[in-house]
This record gives sequence, C-alpha cells and structure tokens, in this order.
Amino acid sequence: MKARKLLNLLLVAALLMAVLAACTPATPEEPAAEEPAAEEPEESAAEGDVVRVALILPGRADDVSWNQAAFDGMNRAVEAASVPVELTVVEQVYDPVDIEPALIDYAQQGYDLVVGHGFQFQEPIIKVAEDYPDVNFAIGTGFKMAPNVGVYDVKLEQGGYVMGILAGLGTESNIVGSVGGVDVSEIHRGHVAFILGAESVNPDVTALTTFVGDFNDLAGAKEAALSQIEAGADRLWQTGDGVGIAVIGACQEQGVICMGNVANQTELAPNNVLANFVYDWSAAYKQMIEETAAGNFGNKYYWIEFANGGVAVEWNDALSDLVTDEMREAVDAAIAGFKDGSLDLGDLDSYTIEGS
Repeated sequence: MKARKLLNLLLVAALLMAVLAACTPATPEEPAAEEPAAEEPEESAAEGDVVRVALILPGRADDVSWNQAAFDGMNRAVEAASVPVELTVVEQVYDPVDIEPALIDYAQQGYDLVVGHGFQFQEPIIKVAEDYPDVNFAIGTGFKMAPNVGVYDVKLEQGGYVMGILAGLGTESNIVGSVGGVDVSEIHRGHVAFILGAESVNPDVTALTTFVGDFNDLAGAKEAALSQIEAGADRLWQTGDGVGIAVIGACQEQGVICMGNVANQTELAPNNVLANFVYDWSAAYKQMIEETAAGNFGNKYYWIEFANGGVAVEWNDALSDLVTDEMREAVDAAIAGFKDGSLDLGDLDSYTIEGS
C-alpha cells in the first residue's frame, strides 16, 4: 500500500510539472537566440583595429624645435594613416630615471606603438622591449634595433650641409660657427656636414664647433654662441631643443645672422634667422603606424630626408635681400644632388671635429 501511495504521488508531481511547462512562455531558448550577444564579438574586433600610439616627448610640445616637430608630425600622420589611431602624448619625460617607468606604463596599458622621441630613449627601450614582445617601440634617432624596435632618424647631414653653404657664402669674416647639444651620431653628422658645406663654397672659411653636452643647457649654449661670435663668427647654426633657442637668442642680442633647425624658427628672431632646415616626421610616423597595423614593424630605420619630402628649407622672406642668386643656386643644387643620390657625403661618423 505504501508503495502504491508513493507511486501515485510521483505521478501527480509529474503531471503538475507538465502542466506548468505548458503554461510558461518559451524563455529558455532566448539566451541561445539573443542577437545582441552574437554581435558583440564583431564590435570588439572593430575596436581592436584601432592602433594605440603613445608619443613620449623629452620636452614641451610647443618648443618651436625638436618636440614640436614630433608633435605636429605625429598629428599629421594620424590624420593621414590608412588605419584608425588613438593617440596619447606625454611631455617632458627627459630624465633617464623617468623614461623606463613611462615605457612600462604604456606597454602595460596595451598600447600598440610606443614612441620615445630622442636618443636618450634608446637604452630604456631596448631593455623594456624585451619584456613586452607584443608591443612595438620606436626610438627617435639611434642605432639599436630588435624585432619589435625600430629607429626613426633624420639625415641631418643634408641640412647641415645646406646650412653650411649659406654660412660659407654669406660670411664676411670668413668665420662661421655651429653649436650642438650632445655629440651623438645624428648631431655629429649634421655638424660635420655643416663644415663640409661651408668649405665647399668657401675654401678660406674657418668653421667653429661646440657641443655643450646637454640638449637643454640653455646657459651653456648661449655662452658657446657668444664665445664664437666674439671669435669673429658672423653666421651660426645650431641643433638641439633649448640649445637652438639659446643660440638664436644670442645672435639676436649681438645682431648676428643665424639659421634655424628642426622647425621654422623665424618667429624667434625675425631679423636674424635667414633660413630654416625643417623636419616633417609625418612620413616616418605614418609608415610606422601602418606597419604596426599590418604586423611588419621594426628592426629597421625609418628615415626622413629631401628625397621623401621629410625635410625642407624654408626661407625668411624678410631677409631675402641677404640671399644672393649664388646662394639659392648652390642650395638648390645640393638639394637636387641629395634627392637623386649624386651628392654623397660619405661616412661622417668617422670624421673627427677639431676643437669640439
């Protein structure tokens, strides 16, 4: 009897469950059929196509020099790139003890390309890149590379040579000068070429060269420029962040003609800056961004030069009366030679600058 009662209770329970199932809307199928859930992976994939770029500058983005050229060039590259880009810019990361933590921070945040705009980024980038093989890193001038590290650089020797031509043809004292920050490869090549350019058009010229040892040593750069002017230099050129601004300031004080570098620096001293060797990093940055997206970035140089429009000479029209036809023709001929490869300055790194 007890067994029969238990059997009856089980049958009643089964009937009740069947009735409830028949009366309840068919919701169990909804999770498998939810359209929004099926589309979410496609949205994530689209977001993944965005190339996240961090540009780390050693100085201010409005310095009318090295950092501003990078800032402006990167923004042009972002606009021109064939892939969507999310750009972050951080300024004034100059001290080596601050560089490595900044690199690690952006690598850990999942950025695709981290750009250190300066030679001082080389060793930290090489170190950090090994720990983050899925992140691409770019060094602004240098010589060390890796599978996920590229070096972008400017053929500063082309600008130095052209500015040397202007100095050699324009000098009245037959003494010209150049002041640089740190005597590293890119800067060295530029100053050697300045000497060669001046000598190519004026065999009687003496070219003075001073490296102050720091790209932001404004006081040292101004002192060096004033010393060269006191020695008779009446045409000066310069390289390196605050160094350049200080040299132009010294020339303005002393009424001496000078040439700008990296950016158009005419506005700093309209009565003194004759011409400018101007960088446009956008071509190099655009290539690096697109190669990052394509998965073939790194282990090579990304150059800007006259041949690819990455550099140019911009004149100060207010001082056009100081620019002779001979100067323009010599500058144009040099630029044409650099473009077609007929003007080759050789191995400038091996050249020793006397008195520097």
